Amino acid sequence: MLYQQQRTEVGEKALALLTTGLIVGTSGNVSIRVGEHVAITPSGRDYRTLTPADIAVVNLKGEVIEGNSLPSSETPLHMAVYDSNPDVTAIVHAHSIYATAISTVLDQLPTIHYQMVELGGSVQVAPYRTFGTAELAEVTSKALQGRSAVIMKNHGSLTTGDSLDKALSRCITLEWCSKVYLRAMSVGSPNILSDKEMELAKNQMESFEQRRDAFRST
Repeated sequence: MLYQQQRTEVGEKALALLTTGLIVGTSGNVSIRVGEHVAITPSGRDYRTLTPADIAVVNLKGEVIEGNSLPSSETPLHMAVYDSNPDVTAIVHAHSIYATAISTVLDQLPTIHYQMVELGGSVQVAPYRTFGTAELAEVTSKALQGRSAVIMKNHGSLTTGDSLDKALSRCITLEWCSKVYLRAMSVGSPNILSDKEMELAKNQMESFEQRRDAFRST
C-alpha cells in the first residue's frame, strides 16, 4: 500500500475534526502531500470507520492513483492550494461553527488576538463559489496567499501547514479567534491589534522558539 503512514494520519486527523466538533458528519476534509502525490479523505465516508485503504491517493492533477474510495469533492481546492503554495504539505478544511458564522458577516477576520500571528495575521474571507468547483479553488487559493488560513464565504475554513498537526492546530486557533471576535462584537467594539503590535508579537514568539530549541539542545 502506498503511503500507509500518511494515510493513517489523514484518517486520524479527519476523526479529530469530528470528535472535537469542528465538523459534523463528513463536512470537512484533510490531505497531506507526499512528493508528487496527495493522500486525501474520501467523499461521503463516515470518518469513524475509515481505514488507510479508504484514504485516496491522487496525483497533483487530482487523478486517483490508489484507494478504494472516491476522493473528496474538494480535491480541486486542495490541488489549487498545493499548486500555488509550494511550502504547504498539509491541509485541513472544516465547517466549524464560528469561522463559518464569520464567513457570513465579514470580508476579513481582523487581528483580535496575537495568536493570529500563527495564521499570518488577519484572515481573508474568499468570495462565495459553489463547493467542489474550480472557481472555488481559484478564489480561495488567491485569498490564502501570504497566510496559512482562509475563510470561505458561507462555507467554512481552510488552514495549511508543514504537517497535519500544524494545519489542525491552526484550524483550532482560527475557530477560537472567530469565537472570541463574535463574542466581543456582541457586547461592544473589539480592540484590534495593529500591524506593529502583531510584528512585535511575532518577534517575541520567534525569540521564545529559539530559546526552547537552545534549551532542548543542552
